[in-house]
Amino acid sequence: MTLTRPLDYDQLLGPLYDAVTAADGFQSFIDRLRIVFQLKAAGLMTRSTQTQEIKGLWMGGISHDWQQSYVLDYGREDMLVQHIMSAPIAHFYASNLDVPHPEHFAQTRFFREWVVPQGVAYGAGAVVLQEGDWQTQLLLQRATAHPPFVREELDQLNLLVPHLQRAIQMRQRFAGLQVEQNFLVGRLDVLPMPILLFDEYGLVAHYNRSAAAMLAQRGGLQLHHGHLQTPDDDTTRQLNLEVANAIRASRGDGGDLNSVVLIPRPERLPLMLMVAPLQLAHAPQSHGGALLFAFDPETTPRVTADTVRRMFTLSEAEAELAVALCCGKSLEDAARARGTSINTIKSQLKSTFVKTGTKRQSELVSLLLTSPAYFLTSKQPAE
Repeated sequence: MTLTRPLDYDQLLGPLYDAVTAADGFQSFIDRLRIVFQLKAAGLMTRSTQTQEIKGLWMGGISHDWQQSYVLDYGREDMLVQHIMSAPIAHFYASNLDVPHPEHFAQTRFFREWVVPQGVAYGAGAVVLQEGDWQTQLLLQRATAHPPFVREELDQLNLLVPHLQRAIQMRQRFAGLQVEQNFLVGRLDVLPMPILLFDEYGLVAHYNRSAAAMLAQRGGLQLHHGHLQTPDDDTTRQLNLEVANAIRASRGDGGDLNSVVLIPRPERLPLMLMVAPLQLAHAPQSHGGALLFAFDPETTPRVTADTVRRMFTLSEAEAELAVALCCGKSLEDAARARGTSINTIKSQLKSTFVKTGTKRQSELVSLLLTSPAYFLTSKQPAE
């Protein structure tokens, strides 16, 4: 695509500044950008320069599965991103114009397993903003049927960068005000469990007193400039992905299922983090958000098999299995503890799904941990 006439910026600047208060954020701008520049896909995301953690904000033209594999695995090998992270910010660069040694690109696992299967031929991108160790990046893709990027296009995109910077910063400030106004954060403090509130950028906007005590413990979850981190980089990437999914679900993009992430701890039961979309009753949701509930099986009230059995009409074996999963045990752990086969455990799990109306283990665990079966149980030490 070689531009032969000036670009009509109104068709891009309108959706861009509308994003400051729009319910779908920058999604309409991303969609318009794909049309104007004939893109296969485009995405606005934040990335850590230190750990390569990625928090997808707004994406278009790429499936959820490919997004997930990029965030958890392949994104660290993206040669274009490596180039733009080391080059001057606020400028667009293209894979076919600026990446050094392009002949090496086809030899990478990222190219063979992530780029080629999607039919991606060319990429372009820029670091729009940098705040500390985190960069806001806009990445663009073209398919094999599209022409390569040309310098004139990158020059046109560069003229958008100051507007992108202003719009992103304006939305960040607006989002912070809305969180304070729409969510009564003070009420979180009366709850005994640690709870953290995330804004649409995946940053912790508020946490209650129980969460503050949890974060003060060494060797566990930590906050770094608003970013929640675990002791393990891979687990942190998984947690970021689940938070991003919940934020999109809160905007009506995707399902609203809760997710559970286990944080391994040496010689201790794992810490369980349940991530859920922030959905405010009787209030318009013009920005996304997520809630994280932390459950420590060793210090918090425990779900008892008898309560679960009576509440959900489960058999004794099914209730014991459900409680084991709530304590961070695997199916294999449950089979060994009860001296039965893994096939028997799987059969009991399927029956438990039917009786509780759930479809996967994370749904079952989140259902039990947010049910009266949890809150009506008195605090007791873990065995």
